[in-house]
Amino acid sequence: MCGKMGAYTDVVVLPLGGRCRTIDRCIHHIVAALNAGGVETVACCCGHGKMTGRITLADGRELEIHPSPLGHTWPPKKPKRAGKAKR
Repeated sequence: MCGKMGAYTDVVVLPLGGRCRTIDRCIHHIVAALNAGGVETVACCCGHGKMTGRITLADGRELEIHPSPLGHTWPPKKPKRAGKAKR
């Protein structure tokens, strides 16, 4: 999940369809792969943890993006580094 709804702070800029587009960071890899494979996308939103995410294709179909039932996230969360033990 990326930032709050309406806040475009956690995005990746991708060149799609001859224009630079801002894509939610947590789904940009899916959008890039679809377009690289010849499946043109025209809109997308990860849902920001508030609703089902979606990727709209140029032919009118929509792909829904649901949270992982196993709680996995993308990109994977980095493990916390162990600090010095408190005395």
